Amino acid sequence: MRQILTLLGAGMIGLMHPAAAHATLLDFTFSFTGTVPPGNVAGTVTGEIFGLTEGATSSASNVIVDSYPAGLEPPSPPQTIFSVILSNTFSVSATGEVTAAAFSSVTDTFVLLLNLGGVSNFFQNVPIDGVVRNENGFAGITFTPVQVPEPSSVTILGTGLGLATLWQLRQRRRRAA
Repeated sequence: MRQILTLLGAGMIGLMHPAAAHATLLDFTFSFTGTVPPGNVAGTVTGEIFGLTEGATSSASNVIVDSYPAGLEPPSPPQTIFSVILSNTFSVSATGEVTAAAFSSVTDTFVLLLNLGGVSNFFQNVPIDGVVRNENGFAGITFTPVQVPEPSSVTILGTGLGLATLWQLRQRRRRAA
């Protein structure tokens, strides 16, 4: 029993003081508002960006458009399938802020551009040629980090230690009976 507790305690100390920092994956929401002109539909486009790496430049694992103005007509949001991704680069600081972005994707129905050429953000419904657009580049997009709950290694280890202790107590009671 003491050997088990010693091993579990050593493991807990090892988890609390990792030898190397691990890259954290972050998710963000985004929004931008377009006016007429330069677009032909006024309103706000919102969405989510998944799988960006903290403190690095990386590609998003997925981008979803959650809402857009009714003037863009059906199909209804969310739009999750972007079949042709032409650009997919996001820079995230060590403090978890998006510091640069370049994303462009095209489908048969929609086009999404975030910070195209450092100038334009727009979302277009291709069949009706409806466009929500702003010309403010990176400054025209709001990125908000999404709190992603992660399991705590120490909590999991503590739960395992507690279960091991309860199992040992149960074994002792069986032997005593």
